[in-house]
Amino acid sequence: MRYLYFLQQFFDRLPAPAFIKDNRGRYMWVNKEFENAIGLTEEKIIGKFESVILNDESVEELDRKVMRSRKNQVHESMINGRYYTIHRMPIRLGTGSYGVAGIMYDMTEKILEQTLYQMQSSVEKIIIDSLSETNTDTLEFMKSMLRGFNEQYPEVNVILLKGDTHIMGDAEPKLIEKVNNIDEIKTFSFEKKTYQVIPVENYKFVVCVPAQYVSISKALSTFLSSQVLAAIKIIEKQRAHEEFGEKLEAIIRMIRLWESSPSLDSYLESMLSELVKIIPEAQRASVWVLDGKNYRNVAVYNYGKEVKNAKIKATEDSYCPSIGENNIAELTEAYKANLQSPHKDIWKRAGVTDPNFLPLVGSVKIGEKNLVIISLDNFEGKHFSESSKKILQVLVDLLSVFLANKQIKQTRNNQ
Repeated sequence: MRYLYFLQQFFDRLPAPAFIKDNRGRYMWVNKEFENAIGLTEEKIIGKFESVILNDESVEELDRKVMRSRKNQVHESMINGRYYTIHRMPIRLGTGSYGVAGIMYDMTEKILEQTLYQMQSSVEKIIIDSLSETNTDTLEFMKSMLRGFNEQYPEVNVILLKGDTHIMGDAEPKLIEKVNNIDEIKTFSFEKKTYQVIPVENYKFVVCVPAQYVSISKALSTFLSSQVLAAIKIIEKQRAHEEFGEKLEAIIRMIRLWESSPSLDSYLESMLSELVKIIPEAQRASVWVLDGKNYRNVAVYNYGKEVKNAKIKATEDSYCPSIGENNIAELTEAYKANLQSPHKDIWKRAGVTDPNFLPLVGSVKIGEKNLVIISLDNFEGKHFSESSKKILQVLVDLLSVFLANKQIKQTRNNQ
């Protein structure tokens, strides 16, 4: 009896769930850790079969195997969201028959760590594969990545939204309505299911999280968000590189327009009509040429006659002093200078005295002489992108060399 007393004390204090079953597989005794793991009191466990308590009939065969073979059996099971390695051992009962004793070791943290690592590796591979397939299209990249994830984890339903628009995945309208109000990584319940929202730029992933992944969903969501964001930045850089290359080709075509142009004025007019096509912020534009002591307008885009017929004295020019030689500048307070100009009535009609007026101006010079001014104008206060600035700078540099060479040739021909 003293032996049994010590044995009971040992199992009661064991820092792991433990149980003993009779020769039919019914619970005879459980410790407090087991009650906590199962979520039931001793009164509701004793005398019951494990298949009834945990709704798992496979354990009955394991118990019979332990009692029949007198050998230990080890297996894994998930109980109430926790992962356990369960050791089942034959134990001789007071009647001389054999029952089953068991100890459950909580392996949740280790299993989740391994699962998280495996899923992170899978996500990285899916992203890399999708990047190689979709080149510079962000939406196609997101779709490709989602298809890859669905193939790898068919048990996980993932929904893709762009803004408020549903793109892919099975989704209830009410679920989408709820997600539209979430702008951060967040876990929530909907119709007794757990969902995780993962926003990335103007996209949202909505993941229906299976029970076995709930514990790692936040960590995986943060990882997925950072990796997808990095991939989007790569795509944007690739797209910007391609677009810049295309725009450079367009600039070369602009320079070659001279060959088919009868005069400088007609050339600059043709050049401007091509330039505004590759500068998306330009809502209006104008080109001015220094003719003696005056700047005269030679080309406009979306301006009326008030600008087309305008002439400005070189001494009244407020743009070039702020730009520099063969340079470009975004003039954030140009409207103030236009309000103080002798031509402010014309500028008011043209709209360039509005505080939202924002021009990107290029000044092409030969020596100390201002020859051409190109003004690309935005009326919504929208700043020009670095790409647009680079494009205008390249055009200014090329025009400067081109016009300098033309002037030298003309001077030689006149001699």
